[in-house]
Amino acid sequence: MARYTIRELNQFGHNTAREIALAQGTPRKPHRVYSSMVHPRCSEEGCSNERAVQDWHWTSGEPVYRTVCSQCHHQRTAKRYAEKTGADWIRNIDDVVAHKAGFTSHADYVNSRHPYRQYRKDHCENQDGRLGFVCTTTIAWSGMLDVDHIDENPSNDKPSNFQTLCKCCHAYKGNQFVKEHGRTPGRITLGITRH
Repeated sequence: MARYTIRELNQFGHNTAREIALAQGTPRKPHRVYSSMVHPRCSEEGCSNERAVQDWHWTSGEPVYRTVCSQCHHQRTAKRYAEKTGADWIRNIDDVVAHKAGFTSHADYVNSRHPYRQYRKDHCENQDGRLGFVCTTTIAWSGMLDVDHIDENPSNDKPSNFQTLCKCCHAYKGNQFVKEHGRTPGRITLGITRH
């Protein structure tokens, strides 16, 4: 195999230069500091952001730009992915990540990774009257539901200590606790006295 000089490698595209450089043992050149450079503008109409750097050329250390900025690239990616999969709820790259993980919304994906929000049910469990009255709240969206610590100890994150309450029932339970103990469970745990 012919040995290429750095000057010759700099004439190749990034991937080709990298492949040849690795094969002949030519080290990668460190790239310049990103913030000290002037970058070309996004080619998307109406956008004036800087183009996204896709990678750095292996031997020249110069940036290899996308034609658009990161924001426009993510929007394009999300749009293409939504069209390809038929998932019309996808609006941005976070939604793509959620869909690839098997979820139908980014909020559900985030909640699945939360220490206790992942245990949230789709209804208020006070429908059984566990707080001394039966919940009649109509749940219009999942954000109306909270995960409550049954024993009022916010550090007890055992799944058996969780119950799902609507905002109304959760507020009622918290208010009753404050009436009885003078402060919220969190303030008690943290040792914050009532002023």
